[in-house]
Amino acid sequence: MPEPSSQPPKAAAPRPASKQSWLAAQGRLPLAFMGLALVWLLVATALLVVHPGLLGMPHGAPPVIALTHSWMLGFFVTVACGAVYQLVPVALTTTLWKENLGWWHFWLHAIGVPGMVFFFQSYQLKWVATFACAVILGVMLFTLNTWITVGRSTRRDVVAWAIILAAGWLCLAVLVGLFLALNRLFVWVPIAPLSLLRMHAHLGLVGFFLTLLQGVAFQLIPMFTMGEVRDWGPAKAGLWFSQLGLVTLVPALIWQWALWTYLGAVAVTIGLVFSGYGMKQSLATRKKRKLDPGIAVFLRGGIGIYAAALAGIILTLPDSTRSTAVGGFNPMIYALLGILGGLMPCIAGMMCKVVPFLTWMRVYGPQVGRRPTPPAHSLTRPRLEQWGLGLQQFAVLPMLAGAWSQHNLWLHLGAWLFAAGVILFLVDMLGVMKHLWFPAPAPSPAPALKPKLTVSQTK
Repeated sequence: MPEPSSQPPKAAAPRPASKQSWLAAQGRLPLAFMGLALVWLLVATALLVVHPGLLGMPHGAPPVIALTHSWMLGFFVTVACGAVYQLVPVALTTTLWKENLGWWHFWLHAIGVPGMVFFFQSYQLKWVATFACAVILGVMLFTLNTWITVGRSTRRDVVAWAIILAAGWLCLAVLVGLFLALNRLFVWVPIAPLSLLRMHAHLGLVGFFLTLLQGVAFQLIPMFTMGEVRDWGPAKAGLWFSQLGLVTLVPALIWQWALWTYLGAVAVTIGLVFSGYGMKQSLATRKKRKLDPGIAVFLRGGIGIYAAALAGIILTLPDSTRSTAVGGFNPMIYALLGILGGLMPCIAGMMCKVVPFLTWMRVYGPQVGRRPTPPAHSLTRPRLEQWGLGLQQFAVLPMLAGAWSQHNLWLHLGAWLFAAGVILFLVDMLGVMKHLWFPAPAPSPAPALKPKLTVSQTK
């Protein structure tokens, strides 16, 4: 997705009808997902502000699970699916297989997730499972659509494989989540619910989000920074080490094999190191030396993911007793580092690039060649982005202190700082999306300068 912009046209020439319709339709489905995600960002942040004490509770408690699903399914998965619907056709130079399936996915997701979060609050698993069926059906449509779209392209590199694998892991994650709820109701298989919950969480976090980031980052970051990937070796090693680690983690978490859980965590971390090294090489080739706020925050999110990976290794040490602890070094620290310290900056930072691009394509794309149009980056407010994203990252520190010390003052402080950052971020995003309904007027043509008279002309 290169930075779109246009210069004043030399002459207004009509475009072919097919071209106009393509530009007008571009981004409608991804923008719908982005808009829904912003609503969920507001809801999930409000839940965090109202109940910051949840961060000091055991991670298996029902209210904690409700809050987690409002963030993971409500915000992160919604953004990621919308981005995939836009990114896959662009990156793989093909077209989305069935856009109408994407709209079915959107409405099923919009109906299912609120129901799940609401009934998780009171832990009514029968209704949770009912609404989860809508979410699962939507994710299955997403996976089918993604797989066939990728299959129609000829690209088979790290980016394509990451998208294929991520969609598959997401489908498996939601199916395991439904099985977990039903197994609590009917006890089909004698497996500890906490073990299934951890496997479900890692299928989503490592399988979907981390896999997706380890692939699409090598498409987007070089594109936005005008760099290139000269050596794909580290990116490939990073992706496949993480997959090896996840395949090891899944059975180890279910049957509580301490040594294999530890080895799986180490393999995922090695994969992250390779991916980070590959990204460093790519950034060294960039022509755009100054990083935009969104890109800078995205890269800082990688630090949070590394910190979470190291915390995971420590928690899974074979002689560790901290995996079920509350207070001190405990799984909530690991979750905060990974979700709010790592995933949140990566997703929010990328939204600062993707949402303006989609909005520009939708509103101003059809006007290219007919009138002057603003560049996509002018739709954002960089100062709001910097403050909003910066506050979100800074707020993780008091939240970590509160989850460690079990002190409500730190948790409240962190939640309010985080909310302030989210509000600034939302104002920036809504300012971009307002162009969908209120496009910027075309600038008046500059008056022609009168030629200066020369001395010879005055005589």
